[in-house]
Amino acid sequence: MTKKEIELELELKKTRLILDAQPNIVIVTDGKKLTDANQEFLNFFQVDSMEEFLKTSDCICDYFINDDSNRYLKKIYEDGTTWAKLLIDEPTMSHKALIKNKDGENKIFEVRGNILVDKDVDGYEEVVVFSDITTIENQSILISQMELPILDISDNVTLIPLVGMLDSLKSQRLMENILYSIKDRATTTVIIDIGGILVVDSAVAAHLIKITKATKLMGCTTILSGIAPDVAQTIVNLGINLDGINTTSTLQDALKIVHIKI
Repeated sequence: MTKKEIELELELKKTRLILDAQPNIVIVTDGKKLTDANQEFLNFFQVDSMEEFLKTSDCICDYFINDDSNRYLKKIYEDGTTWAKLLIDEPTMSHKALIKNKDGENKIFEVRGNILVDKDVDGYEEVVVFSDITTIENQSILISQMELPILDISDNVTLIPLVGMLDSLKSQRLMENILYSIKDRATTTVIIDIGGILVVDSAVAAHLIKITKATKLMGCTTILSGIAPDVAQTIVNLGINLDGINTTSTLQDALKIVHIKI
């Protein structure tokens, strides 16, 4: 071997050692088939080599799980775009993948990709990094559920008691939680009690109206309870239109509407 070939071999070994020392899964793919992977990938799928993995699967995307929420990457989309191509087309977007490991556990990964080789004729190769964020995501879900609890009070009625401040981020999570709950629990009526909200201004009122309209699109009725006198006056002074929205001054009155005994 020439000196240059020896130096190149040493560089390749160094790169391999660095990749295999990574705590994240690192792969090289053309979007359809895996061409290389680091040790963490082998550990995750409990195989001794990439060749062993390729005996049963072509791509890590074969293990993607979709939960109909569109929050996680799909192997291939309706327009024919592959998951790997999507990473290239939308580099600033936050992409996540839900993958089941060999022990049957669902793991959530943050996924980022960069072009390694881009050829007009032969296509491309891409380096993709999968960072395990399962613990962070589960903690975020738990905190969200604690902040915005959804309580089943009868077969088709749920109650969401709001406390504290309602900002744009919290209201967006509230809408998502309610809409997923309607689908999963076949909810027909949602009672949102705002008696515990500290400040109801035009922004909060707008968020609540958006939520009621979204639930209506899913065939569900929403009742806003806990409308205190000062809140009612604020809404009137702001000129906010509440036509078609069910409201009550107390939670007890809302429960009476849905025939829940108190």
